[in-house]
Amino acid sequence: MLTFYCPNCWESFRQNVDRCPVCDGDLHRAWDMKDYVDKIIAALRHPVHETVIHAAWILGQRRESRGVEALANLVRSTEDIYIALAAVKALGDIGNPEARAFLKTISTHSKRLVRETVNAILNTDHPDENEKGLRESTDKTEGFS
Repeated sequence: MLTFYCPNCWESFRQNVDRCPVCDGDLHRAWDMKDYVDKIIAALRHPVHETVIHAAWILGQRRESRGVEALANLVRSTEDIYIALAAVKALGDIGNPEARAFLKTISTHSKRLVRETVNAILNTDHPDENEKGLRESTDKTEGFS
């Protein structure tokens, strides 16, 4: 038997209907009015964790800047380490200034694995900047050997 989910409230139900039996939302209209990216962003609220992780991955692979706010909210709100990591990695893949700014705010996250992943992303996202900083520090010390 199939399980259906309302794209408005994400409640599950067993029959294919036009209106959600929980929130009374128009199921077809709610879904048809969204473009692909909006649907993927909406899937970040899905009750099945694997769906959320996959949605985050898709946003990261597409480098979809429209997903930054939703991914950031997901990191803030989830207690699931795997979902948090998927969202953090997606934000790192997106890599725009908004995503990087958010990652900087969580570089001291309470979960060690999230913190380490964020710091690895921030330290390797711009190798040219890291290389430049290393060259500058090396140049300053060369005359002192």
